[in-house]
Amino acid sequence: MGFKHTLSTYRCMIEKLGIHGEFQAMEQVLMETRMNVDNNLLEGVYVGAMRNYGKKGRVQEAVDVFERMDFYNCEPSVLSYNSIMNILVDYGHHDQVHKVYLRMRDKGISPDVYTFTIRIKSFCKTGRPHAALRLLNNMSSQGCEVNDVAYCTVVGGFYDGHYLLDAYELFNQMLELGIFPAIATFNKLMHVLCKKGQVMKSEKLLSKVLKKGFCPTCIQLTSSSKGSVEKVQ
Repeated sequence: MGFKHTLSTYRCMIEKLGIHGEFQAMEQVLMETRMNVDNNLLEGVYVGAMRNYGKKGRVQEAVDVFERMDFYNCEPSVLSYNSIMNILVDYGHHDQVHKVYLRMRDKGISPDVYTFTIRIKSFCKTGRPHAALRLLNNMSSQGCEVNDVAYCTVVGGFYDGHYLLDAYELFNQMLELGIFPAIATFNKLMHVLCKKGQVMKSEKLLSKVLKKGFCPTCIQLTSSSKGSVEKVQ
């Protein structure tokens, strides 16, 4: 009836199809989008497709989307590199993460705070929290402002590796610098501690941030060993 799809409508359809795992239909719409929209404008569409593949554990398909961007004249920015690296980290492909990072630097693309946080997460997942700490300390020299997610990721990595003193000191350092964890970030840290059976330590951290003026609405402390849940108002 004379209606022509725009970038917004294409993007909406691709996102909805990907969320529901209708990947064959998603790829068909993506192909039509490339024919009707300037490919230089499609990075956000490709990133959405990658993330939807990643959520379903289809890592190779996410990588394929990333690799096709250049072919279709859509130059990946740091946003695309971060997206594919995060998917690779989540599914344990840590060697590939480093290769993608080096490729990004070779392209002259500067890492941002999310790039560093993804690499920090990779170091922590591979049992190298002290390497993650060195990267955290180098972020400022790279022009990136350190945030609560980066700090809490390293703290969680220390707890995961049973470096309890290092974890506690780093958490204190974060608070002394005036960096307070967002509720979602703090909840993830609590989850790491409680999975390790360190419920008392999680309570101590909660008490510390409450004294600093942190006001969570409701944080669940779950002990996997006892199967209990405490709600702290």
